[in-house]
Amino acid sequence: MGFSVSASAAIIFISFLIAAGTIYTAWSNSYANVQAAREDWYALRLSQLNTLFSLNAGLSKFSNTTTYYNVTFAIRNNGVTLYAPHWSAVYDGSYVTIYNVSDDNVGLLDDYTYVLPGSFVLINVTHIPLNSEVHNLTVVFGNGCWVRLTWYYSSTAKEVIATVSRGCPTEVS
Repeated sequence: MGFSVSASAAIIFISFLIAAGTIYTAWSNSYANVQAAREDWYALRLSQLNTLFSLNAGLSKFSNTTTYYNVTFAIRNNGVTLYAPHWSAVYDGSYVTIYNVSDDNVGLLDDYTYVLPGSFVLINVTHIPLNSEVHNLTVVFGNGCWVRLTWYYSSTAKEVIATVSRGCPTEVS
């Protein structure tokens, strides 16, 4: 009532086939995941390389009272289409919601969904104390790139002096 040698060999052979099938499936899934991650990395890198914003001083606005001033920055998208609901912002070191001006005095003037190449985004900052203190607003996009607006009020020139800088994370290079 024992197994014959050929039956034992068949069981061992079938076990090897099942093990090989399992290993192949695991390898195939891992390879597909690595390829998908590589494609995502290339898409993110291409998006970051083509994220270009500039400040349009002609469309930007400034208004003041005796104690505070408001400024609207016109930022032009010179790169790829971006999805605005994924944007975050930091104003003078504090996180601000960029879709609502009334809650923290910083926000977009229109309801932007997609920002196409060549279009402008109007960002409004209100109730800024009327002094020569330097202010920063950093807007971070969905792909990790950012644009930083730095400005101050010049009491001698009676205007706002602004500069813009931009960058992307160095982890994806």
